[in-house]
Amino acid sequence: MRKTLRKLAVLVSPSLREPDACEACGQSFACGAAVAGCWCGEIKLSEEQRAELRARYQGCLCRACLERFAAGEEKTRMK
Repeated sequence: MRKTLRKLAVLVSPSLREPDACEACGQSFACGAAVAGCWCGEIKLSEEQRAELRARYQGCLCRACLERFAAGEEKTRMK
């Protein structure tokens, strides 16, 4: 029962999740995905940018890296 409640709480509150490491910069972050949605959907990326990200990375990126990528700074800052 306790394990089930923990899983449900994580869905509602991202702050309860174990931290991930951003594939682009290596920084630790808590994924923003929750019942309300993820920052991935809030940051405006073209279909071309999304395709490039899918080709480069398997997992999540932190919000700062996604924002840099959206701003066109990915060539100088990201791996």
